[in-house]
Amino acid sequence: MKHRSAALAALLLACGCASAPLGDQPDFVERGSGVPFELIWVPDGGFWIGRTEVTWDEFLAYCAFDQAQPELLDGITRPSKPLEVHPFDRHWGTGRRPAVGMSRAAAEEYCAWLSAKTGRSYRLPTELEWRLACGPEPEYVEDFAWYAANSGERTQEVAGLEPNAIGLFDMLGNVAEYCADDFSRRERGRALLLGGSWKDPAPAPRSRLGFEADWTLDDPGFPPGRWWVPDGDQLGFRVLCNP
Repeated sequence: MKHRSAALAALLLACGCASAPLGDQPDFVERGSGVPFELIWVPDGGFWIGRTEVTWDEFLAYCAFDQAQPELLDGITRPSKPLEVHPFDRHWGTGRRPAVGMSRAAAEEYCAWLSAKTGRSYRLPTELEWRLACGPEPEYVEDFAWYAANSGERTQEVAGLEPNAIGLFDMLGNVAEYCADDFSRRERGRALLLGGSWKDPAPAPRSRLGFEADWTLDDPGFPPGRWWVPDGDQLGFRVLCNP
């Protein structure tokens, strides 16, 4: 495992996908957004990444649906409330469940808002960074992932199962996570999602999903809205923080 991590870290650096490892750095709690959440240092990659997927508590602080005139930072916009055709929480509840149904553009805008609020540099991870943080496939996936066999056909609160080797929860299952890369070089702009979700039969580190246009068919607008994916109840993300 040590040799595999070193080789992957070298590949990250060679393609410019991560900064040089800075040695051990302390994990920390981000409080600047108003909703505290934990970040874990990934030493082989030289970055921090969210201990969990972004929760509704964290994402709704950005959405600010209940504010008539939400605060704007550096021209960063906020999403409109999605149509009731598919309520944003799917009637599953909010709180510590992972936020679902946003577009990749909305996830990136959240990162921009979070960066402006905190003074740190937040973004989506690249595919290689995500795989470095995820690590190898666990022997017993049911101990680490919410998926079709144990999810009850919905998301579950984050950090309810075992963490991976560096302390990250739900890298597999619960929600498929947006990354900064496209699904393929031939399909620019088609979002890539990693790790599988609550509705998949067997999520694994190699799980790889491209965004499907059919997920937007229930959107009454054309082209579909920028912020929400009507049939995206398996789509979410976690944040990466640069040193």
